[in-house]
Amino acid sequence: MHPISAQRHQAATTGGIPEPEPIDDGLWSVPLPMPGSFLTYTLGVVHRAASGAVTVIDPGWDSDAVISALDAFLATIDRRLADVRTVVVTHAHPDHIGSAGRLRSASGAGVVLGRREQASIDAAGAGGAADQLASLEAWGVPDAAARALRERMAEHGGPNRIALTADILVDDGDQIPVDGLRWRTVLTPGHTPGHICIADEERRILFSGDHILPTVYPGLGLGAQLGTNPLADYLRSLRALAPYDEWDVAPGHGYRFRGLGDRRRSAAAHALRRAREVAAAIAAEAHATTWDVASRLTWSAGWSSSRAAGCSARPCLQTDMYRSFVEAGGLDDQPAV
Repeated sequence: MHPISAQRHQAATTGGIPEPEPIDDGLWSVPLPMPGSFLTYTLGVVHRAASGAVTVIDPGWDSDAVISALDAFLATIDRRLADVRTVVVTHAHPDHIGSAGRLRSASGAGVVLGRREQASIDAAGAGGAADQLASLEAWGVPDAAARALRERMAEHGGPNRIALTADILVDDGDQIPVDGLRWRTVLTPGHTPGHICIADEERRILFSGDHILPTVYPGLGLGAQLGTNPLADYLRSLRALAPYDEWDVAPGHGYRFRGLGDRRRSAAAHALRRAREVAAAIAAEAHATTWDVASRLTWSAGWSSSRAAGCSARPCLQTDMYRSFVEAGGLDDQPAV
């Protein structure tokens, strides 16, 4: 894997928010501030067509700072927020979809989203935090921790989700209706149920959202699920990107890079290592609860925190996903990525 931009590589590895930079004629990568995360910015993409119409991929967090950053950048290319005609969103996490509604209100832009991702947004709105709370007993969460989690979610309103209805829904292989561009949808579920990547066929650039990143591996199963296993989905999605191995990759965080094939294989190996650890924990005690299995895992940022009062439901959600994958035989004869 090779960084395309030395400036972005340095910023991603040493801290700070870099300046916007050109990707190609009429196409720029624009860092947008992201609060409260070790990833300090989202990499939005701005395209200016010959007609003057502006398209934005992943407009970032819903904040005045993000809107100001977009507005300031557009001024440098003689455009305004009112010139935004299309907003394309790779997935429905707040650091990617957050400002889409504001941009639509400011300009009348159409918002493009994967059809499965819209279904996940709608399902989250219908069930919300109640879906997670209903699983606590099945996961074997002790009473004290379950009470603390219920109190915490009642106080904070549960997971941070964006409720938005897109104007245009796309499926795998659909051409995205953008002035002056040949962008095609690549459905890549796993990180979220309906995550999409965008293939720029003329420039041979893959806008990968959070599906594949150069500095971290994305979390999986982060969104209201639609009846499939997110880990199995993710591994299939990694294989689906094989035709783009020689393309440049413009991710949602980090820096643009080449060497997609190596990164796909590394991401698959990382996920399968985690699955094997879950399999070993289950083998050691066949009747262990999901809570018990989660507490024995060594990976991620502090699985031991799942045993603390006031924990989030995420450790059990992730463990349950991996456990389901293992028990369904997902480790058996896994095809190469």
